[in-house]
Amino acid sequence: MRRRSLFSLFAAMSLAACAHPVAPVPTGPDMAWSLNHAEGEGAKLAYGQPQTDNVLLMLTCEPRSGAVRVSMSAPDGGGGKALRLSSGGRSAKLAGQAAPSGLGDGLLIEAEARADDPVLARFAQSGELAVAVGARWTKLPADPDKSRRFVESCRGA
Repeated sequence: MRRRSLFSLFAAMSLAACAHPVAPVPTGPDMAWSLNHAEGEGAKLAYGQPQTDNVLLMLTCEPRSGAVRVSMSAPDGGGGKALRLSSGGRSAKLAGQAAPSGLGDGLLIEAEARADDPVLARFAQSGELAVAVGARWTKLPADPDKSRRFVESCRGA
């Protein structure tokens, strides 16, 4: 009886793990971090295919505003409106708003974060960032120089 209970528990845990897969990270030479500072548009740090609309994550801010807008592409119908960020053992859940992305069946989830949030502070130090909508986490490749420059430009005066 005990063996059957352990087997049932293991089977249930295995199925639960399969129900919450980690999204594959788009990698390769065509996906990278891009940092732009444009007059009148503020700072933009994006992870995606440069010079295209194929962007997984974009962080934007007005210089020295203390606020960062986080925008993430997500599949439609799977995960809700909250964005979660994690870096260096810190994590934050941001209440977001969802809208059709205009680029297919996906959604664009947008949320606000403080530039001095502990997750963004760790991101500025290490360049490491993982993001999630619903149960699907995506770990992005680190670029410490761009992340530091972006977060520093957003912090309040």
